[in-house]
This record gives sequence, structure tokens and C-alpha cells, in this order.
Amino acid sequence: MVEQLKPHHLKCQPTDIAPYALLPGDPGRAKMVAEKYLKSARLVNDFRGLLSYTGEYNGIPVSVITTGMGCPSACIILEEMKMLGVKTVIRIGTCGAVQKDISPGKIIIPNGAVPLCGILKTYDLSPLPPVPNYTVLRAIVDSAYALKKEYSVGIIATSDAFYREITQAREWEDKGVLAFEMECAGLFSLGLVRGIRVGAVLAATGNILYGEQVMETEEIAVAIENEILIALNAVKRLEYS
Repeated sequence: MVEQLKPHHLKCQPTDIAPYALLPGDPGRAKMVAEKYLKSARLVNDFRGLLSYTGEYNGIPVSVITTGMGCPSACIILEEMKMLGVKTVIRIGTCGAVQKDISPGKIIIPNGAVPLCGILKTYDLSPLPPVPNYTVLRAIVDSAYALKKEYSVGIIATSDAFYREITQAREWEDKGVLAFEMECAGLFSLGLVRGIRVGAVLAATGNILYGEQVMETEEIAVAIENEILIALNAVKRLEYS
């Protein structure tokens, strides 16, 4: 008899988690989404700082679950969300822009991720292109357009090494990569094989080659709120489409 896997990090029950989940890396952002955007939100997990909340947005059950930093942590969370019955996830993250014309505070919607990370090899997924689920991608783009938010759609890169990104970015700028971050490639590829629809919307918090790598400004705070609204309204589109 095959033992049924159970979550070891999301210490909650399937009834605690909604079919739709937003995935920030930062637990502070998870708390902000729950308090500001979800109705009747309740904390369902705080083990290892992986703050997770479930509430409602426009009557739709939605969870917001912290992934931590990097593909290994994010993929642990995705595996456990599969065990808990999550069907659709949208990463709401930050990134460092690479192109000169992308300023901090810009919204980026990735339609693929260059996998500069090791986890795809570990999962034997290296031949699989890390791309988001098309239905989720389309809902995110349509949501951004309907909300009249400025955004760019394109290829990003997922890196394992934050402090190597400047060197890596120089190699990928002329290949059209828009930005670097640390989770999307793993989430996109693992989502494909685990049967979870995955998409992402990112806020550029700096420009790796043409400014500071990470900044904290009013424009960036607005961009983070914009990406949350885009993701939540994408969930509404997916639910009622």
C-alpha cells in the first residue's frame, strides 16, 4: 500500500485552503493581502514563518500562502498545496528589471522563464519549457488591461543566486529577458507535471543593470498593490469564465 503523502510545512487541513491561492514570497505581503483585500480572512498556518490565510474575494474563496525565497522553498509549498487540493495559483512577487526601458514600479507578466536554477534537473524536468498555464496567463493579462495598469509581457529569468544576478543579467539582457527573480521557473514546470494551473505577476523593485537592484519607494509600493489587484481580479475571471 502506497503511503498517502501529507504536508509537513503547511500544517493545515484541505478544508483550510481554497482552490485558488496567491503566492507571495514575503510573509509580510501575505499578511497585507489577507488584511486589506480578503473578507473574513483567517490565519491557517504560521509554521516556519510560512504565513497562510484563507478568506474571500468577491465571494470566491482565496488563500494567500507564503513561499519563502527561491525555487526549493516555493516547490515544497506547491507540492503541499497539491496535497491540500489547490487547483490554481498565481505568484505575486518582485523582480529586478534587466532592460533599460523598464523602470522600478513596472508590472511584468511572465510568459516563460529561463531556468537558471537547479531544481528542474532535480525533478528531471530540464527538457520541459518553464511556461505558465495559458488560461491563467490570459486571465492575468486581461485583468491588467481591464484595470488599466501599465504592464509588460515577456520572458524573465529565474536565478538561484541573488548576489550573482548582476553578472547573469549582463549575459541575458541582449536576449530580451525582461527581469530576474527566483521562483517562477520552478513553479511553472512543477505545476505542469502536478496538474496545478500556475501563473505569475511581478512588480519590478529595481533595475539590476541600470540602477539599484532593490529599492523601496512609493512607486514600488503602488506596483505591489497593483499586482495584487491584478491577481485577484484574474481569479474572478477564472472563476466566472
